[in-house]
Amino acid sequence: MKYQWKQLSLWFLLFYLVTDIVGSLFDSESISASLEHLLQPNIIFLSFTGGLVFFLYAAYAYFIFKKWHHKQPIWVILPLIFLGSLCIVGLRYLLEEVLSRTFFGFGNYRPDISLTYYFLDNLYYVFQYAGLGVIFYFWQYSRWKEERNHQLETENQKMELALLRGQTNPHFLFNMLNNIYSLVFNQSDRALGAIEKLSSLLRYSLYETKEMVTVEEELSQIKNFIELETMRHSQSPEVKWVIQSGLDHTKLPQFMLLPLVENAFKHGNINSNEHPITIQLSQEGQQLIYSVSNEMSTKQKDGVGGIGVENLTKRLQLLYADRHTFTSNQHDNVYFTQLKIPVA
Repeated sequence: MKYQWKQLSLWFLLFYLVTDIVGSLFDSESISASLEHLLQPNIIFLSFTGGLVFFLYAAYAYFIFKKWHHKQPIWVILPLIFLGSLCIVGLRYLLEEVLSRTFFGFGNYRPDISLTYYFLDNLYYVFQYAGLGVIFYFWQYSRWKEERNHQLETENQKMELALLRGQTNPHFLFNMLNNIYSLVFNQSDRALGAIEKLSSLLRYSLYETKEMVTVEEELSQIKNFIELETMRHSQSPEVKWVIQSGLDHTKLPQFMLLPLVENAFKHGNINSNEHPITIQLSQEGQQLIYSVSNEMSTKQKDGVGGIGVENLTKRLQLLYADRHTFTSNQHDNVYFTQLKIPVA
């Protein structure tokens, strides 16, 4: 937290003008007579020296709290402010009652007052303006703490999103490497293509981390995933695409679409002709609507998913709070999930 001397000066100037200068105008019987009094050279000089001293009260209290607030207890800080302020009272006495009276022939108090009375009388201004410095410090501190908490919350969200996004399923990776090994061992022409697609998917997952990607980029990785999964089965999966045109450059968070397709491969009957895995994507107004449906499988499947639906649900809450909808239901052995998120 940095010192904010300019802002403290503005606070002080406003407070000083209202409480001392403007206040004296309203306390007098005649505003014109009060103005005439305030515009006298000696009064201008004393207003300047008084204002300077009062600002020093506020600045000193602010400085002490800023420097020692979290290092010393309050019972140490307050006496430091009081003793330092007494030194500033002594400075005011030197300026107005010694130097001004010596060189200009006038002072702010009667020449015959005692030092005890002078110091006691000035305690009122010490408490008033030192209090202003303390209030300003805690106002600045509360704003700084609020901003820091907001930054911490934002950074924690980014970190959590990064962790959620980066959870690549090792079982899926192990199976893909086994499949590619078999292709290489059998000298299959598909081996190089499989390595390229797995490399692309892993690069997209682990290294090309972005806050936002295009629909085109996300769909490309879904196709890589489907082609890799196809290698694991003797029969090609039945997949139906229903993609609205003109969405290629629409922006959305990375890995927002893939989890639902992974889930369909994990739990669905991927070879159903009657109910193929259906991937639909469209936009209505400012909402992107994405859905995946599949026939439920009666067989126990291997966990092939990447970040998973539970993971996706957490990300959606972090990114959109209540500005999204995510629903799922099952009817006649067909599982249907739909996601709606806002887009610019």
